[in-house]
Amino acid sequence: DFMRKPRPGPVDAEGRILKLGRVLVVGDVLMHQEGVPGPVARASLTYSIPPARRDAPKA
Repeated sequence: DFMRKPRPGPVDAEGRILKLGRVLVVGDVLMHQEGVPGPVARASLTYSIPPARRDAPKA
C-alpha cells in the first residue's frame, strides 16, 4: 500500500514476522524515507512453508 509519494532517493524498509507457524509465516514491512513524516508504503505478506523433502539428506 502506498501512503505518500516518496522523493527520489533511498527508501529504508523494516520487516517483521507477526506469526511463525508450522506451515505459514505472516509478516509486514514498513518503508520510510528520511525527511518524510510517517511511512511512505506498507506491505503485508503470507508465505507457505513447503514440507520437508523426504529424499533430502539429513543434516
